[in-house]
Amino acid sequence: MIASYYYSVMLASACCMIVTGIILVAVKTPQDEPALKFRIAKHSLTVAVVALGALNLLQLGLDPGGDRLFLAGSIALAVSYVQAMLFTMAVMVLIRPDEVTLCRVLRDLTAIAVVDAVLLGAYVLLPPSAFVTVYVVCILLYIALLIYYTRWYVGCYRHFVGQLAAYYEEDEIERGLRWLNVIFWAALAVGVLALLMLLGSREVDMYLTVALALFYALLAACFINYQLSAHIILPVLSMPSEAEPATADDDAHPDRLMAWIERGGYLNTSQSVNQIAAELEMSVEQFRRYFVRVTGEEFRTWRVRKRVEHARRLMAEHPDWPVTRVARESGFNDRSYFYQQFQLYAGVSIPEYKQSLAVKG
Repeated sequence: MIASYYYSVMLASACCMIVTGIILVAVKTPQDEPALKFRIAKHSLTVAVVALGALNLLQLGLDPGGDRLFLAGSIALAVSYVQAMLFTMAVMVLIRPDEVTLCRVLRDLTAIAVVDAVLLGAYVLLPPSAFVTVYVVCILLYIALLIYYTRWYVGCYRHFVGQLAAYYEEDEIERGLRWLNVIFWAALAVGVLALLMLLGSREVDMYLTVALALFYALLAACFINYQLSAHIILPVLSMPSEAEPATADDDAHPDRLMAWIERGGYLNTSQSVNQIAAELEMSVEQFRRYFVRVTGEEFRTWRVRKRVEHARRLMAEHPDWPVTRVARESGFNDRSYFYQQFQLYAGVSIPEYKQSLAVKG
C-alpha cells in the first residue's frame, strides 16, 4: 500500500517545497544596510528550498529500497550537510549577524564540499565493502556538525536575549520573539530525522519528506514574522556592545525626566532604554541609578506598573473598548502578557476589574 502512495506523496511534497521557495522570494525585506545579511540569508534559503524540492523529484527515480540504496543515501547525506549549514547560518543572521562572516561561511562551505566530494567519489571509485567505512565516517561527521552548530547557536541566543533585556528591559519583547528559538530547534529536529532517510525505507522516506515540506512552510511563515518584527530586532542587533561614555552627572536633568513621565513616554513601546537615556543626556547606567533614586523603583518594574495604571484608567473611561485596544494604548504588544501583568499589579484579573466597574457604574 505504501508503494501506491509513495510517488504521489513525494511529488506533492516536492511541489510544496518549490512553492514555498516562491513564497520566500515574494517576502519583502527591509532594504536598509542593517538588514543586508538577512536578505542574503533569505535568498540562500530560497535556493535551498527549491534545490531540495528538485532533489526530491530526482529521488523519485532512485528507489530507496532498491539496489541503489547507497547512492540515494549518499545524495541525501550530502544534501543534509549543506542544509544544516544553510539553516544554521540563516538563523544566526537573525540573532547575531556579526558572527556570520563571509570567511566563516566560505570555510564551512569548503569543508562540507570536501566531505561531500569524498563521499560521492568513494561511491563511484571504491568497492561496496570499502565504501561502507567512508559512509559511516561521513554519518558520524554529520552528527558532529549538528552538535557543533547547536553549541554555537545556544551561546549566541543567550547573548541575543541579553541584548534584548539591556535594550528594551521588557519580558514581553522576548516572549514575542520566541519563534526564533522554535525555528532553530525545529531545524535541528529535521536534521536529526534526516538520518532516518539513510535506512532505505520507502515509508520513512515518504513521511520525512512530508515533514520537510511542512518545516519549510513554517520557515517561510517565520521569515514573514521576522519582517513584522524587524523594527524591534534590527535596533538591538546594531546596538554597540559597550556602554556609551557618560555625558552628564547623575543629578543633571531631573526636569527632563519628570517631563518625560508627564507626557506618557513610558507608553511608547518603540523607545528603548538607550534612547530614553540619550534624550536625558545620560548613560544607561546613570539613568538606571538616577531613576531608582527619584522613583524608588527599578525602571522595568515602574514602567509596567504605570502602564497597568494607565490601562485601568482607559477601561474606566472607555468601557466599550476591547481588551486588545486597551493593551495597545497602554504600551503592551502581547495580549497574554498584558493579562498576566494586569493581574500582578492590579491584584485582580481584567474580567474581575471590568465587572467591578460595571457594578460601580
